[in-house]
Amino acid sequence: MGSTVLMKSKILGKLVKKYSENRKKPIPFNFKTSSIYLLGEKNKSNTNLHHIHYYPGKIFPYIPLYMLAIDDFKKFNGYVLDPFAGSGTILLESILNPVVKRNALGVEINPLGRLISKVKTTPLDIKKIEEHLRTLSSLYKDETNANYEIPDFKNRELWFSENAYKKLAKLKYAIRVLNADSDYKDFFWACFSSIIRKVSKADPFIPPPVVLKPEKYINSPRKYQFLKKFLQHANNPDVWKKFEEIVHNNKNKLSSLNKVIELKNRTICSEVIWDDARNIKRGKLCECGKLDKKSVAELPSGCIDLIFTSPPYITAQKYIRTSRLELLWLGYSEKEIGALEKMSIGTENVGKNSKISTLGIDSIDSIIDYAVTRSFKRALTVFEYFNGMLESLKEMHRLLRDDGYAILVVGNNKVLGKRVDTYRLLADAAVTVGFLEEVILKDTIRSRSMMTKRNGTGGIIKDEYVIVLKKVG
Repeated sequence: MGSTVLMKSKILGKLVKKYSENRKKPIPFNFKTSSIYLLGEKNKSNTNLHHIHYYPGKIFPYIPLYMLAIDDFKKFNGYVLDPFAGSGTILLESILNPVVKRNALGVEINPLGRLISKVKTTPLDIKKIEEHLRTLSSLYKDETNANYEIPDFKNRELWFSENAYKKLAKLKYAIRVLNADSDYKDFFWACFSSIIRKVSKADPFIPPPVVLKPEKYINSPRKYQFLKKFLQHANNPDVWKKFEEIVHNNKNKLSSLNKVIELKNRTICSEVIWDDARNIKRGKLCECGKLDKKSVAELPSGCIDLIFTSPPYITAQKYIRTSRLELLWLGYSEKEIGALEKMSIGTENVGKNSKISTLGIDSIDSIIDYAVTRSFKRALTVFEYFNGMLESLKEMHRLLRDDGYAILVVGNNKVLGKRVDTYRLLADAAVTVGFLEEVILKDTIRSRSMMTKRNGTGGIIKDEYVIVLKKVG
């Protein structure tokens, strides 16, 4: 069946009708083609800004671009909330949408994701970036400066040569002492973070850090030669040159934000406010993605117009582990990183004394029962995932205004060899907390910044399902 293309008015209503007539079978939908048709010259996915820093499992930007532009959602021009903001794709698309620009709030457990989200949505003076870069160059190249400290973390020499970690430490010190506004320092922290893997001895083709062994690629001559050179450069990398290149590239990408009048006048903005989607509050985002929770504000019920998010997969994407080296260099300890992994929804790091109970949703309970008969530990991770998602859905329902919409972008999984239609299970869970299931669309994954092949247990993500839910007052 081909992808659906609809007339430009009342798109959602037509999709809901078709979905109902088709016995609630997901409707194939090409979001990129549909965006081009809907928006014409205004069709922009802000691709450059989405690539200021690598991040696993990014949502396809044409999905929020399209959904936030359709006529059905024009009246929902208040806050957009992304409870699983990742590196800020939906936040960026919300504040830059060519039809309706909206203020955006993000919640994200990973400090690196919070940092990237802030940087890619914050307009900066390009001349100031250039001035600060010159100062950084002087600080970094000052041979008389011996005040920098080399971070001490487990297996440091396994991941970095002595030349690499000394140079990184000098650069980190230069950024830390730079006399600049925190927005500019965060820009440089993001650029610093983006070179960590480039100067390490980690395999650049595997997202979670794995020590590079070029001989594994001996049957792929071009890749093998590339990786041999990569490892040679890692022994004595030109850290400043790589950093300077990233700064110039990202500076040029960010320049497009200065053309958006609403951002320049600060009538529209994006904020990352919290870390836990199960109990959302408003904290203060500080330098390097840190959250200040000393002065916390409650978010009142019904304060959000639209919720748009891509929840984590069932143990499929190791978000925190993938960011481990960057987080260590940004000043987060092994203990803090471990705590983040335990707190994450979808983690495989579950407590030894954790128990499984019935969630009261037949489709989900049957998957957990299936897993229990094969692996209690695996069943526990599946239970914890859906229990966490159920709490998150309840919080989304509380925060959303009556008649508002929640849009979830979900991929399927395999659990112990069994295909799991995660989109169906999450839709079932959403209905139990009070949402109305409007329509589910299916878009085939093409070339995206996504780890589509998971390490053994998760299977391959081939499609993304877009679940549209409505809160009925």
